[in-house]
Amino acid sequence: MFGEISSAIVVIFMIVLAVSLSRDYARGHRVSTLWWSISFWLATVAGIMDFFSYVMQDWSLWQYRLYLFCAATLVAYMGAGTIYLLFRKVGHIYVIVMSIIALFMAIALMVTPVPLLQSMPAGEKASGFVPNAIAIYFALLSGIGATAVFVGVVITFVKTRKLSSVWIALGVILFSIGGSLGDSLHVYELFYVFQAIGSVVLYLGIRRG
Repeated sequence: MFGEISSAIVVIFMIVLAVSLSRDYARGHRVSTLWWSISFWLATVAGIMDFFSYVMQDWSLWQYRLYLFCAATLVAYMGAGTIYLLFRKVGHIYVIVMSIIALFMAIALMVTPVPLLQSMPAGEKASGFVPNAIAIYFALLSGIGATAVFVGVVITFVKTRKLSSVWIALGVILFSIGGSLGDSLHVYELFYVFQAIGSVVLYLGIRRG
């Protein structure tokens, strides 16, 4: 029951923050805000798939595919938001490359069998059950995305000395810590706590930027 409640709370958090960022983009039309809002919507979809795993007491194949795709691409497009703050042309190239990798991941998700899926209990993070054919795309999207965020915030902080950059970096770190602790210790309550805190910290950094 605690898992269901925690997952639902995180989804509500994500929806509120995604709507707020989408409204910011509608008012200001900043490309960086557009990609940050997209990353929050992807996090929302991933959270909903996670919540359904509790409700249905199982992971279906379509849930698994959608969860993994959103979990990987949300980090990639979070990086796009950071890059667009600094280098607009580089941002265009980055988004094209990440979208191509995301397309290949989507194809791999559709054609790769997942033999462990039936043994994955409700609430177990799908990111802990990634076949090798999918893992490479997951690693590329999340790894390059996280690197883009950190490099971007460092450059932004050096240039502007704005603490908003530190908030963004801290938010991403909290996201990563929650996922790592959840997967390694199988204590997924930590995942939800860190994800909720990380999302708020990241949101505040974006709004103050």
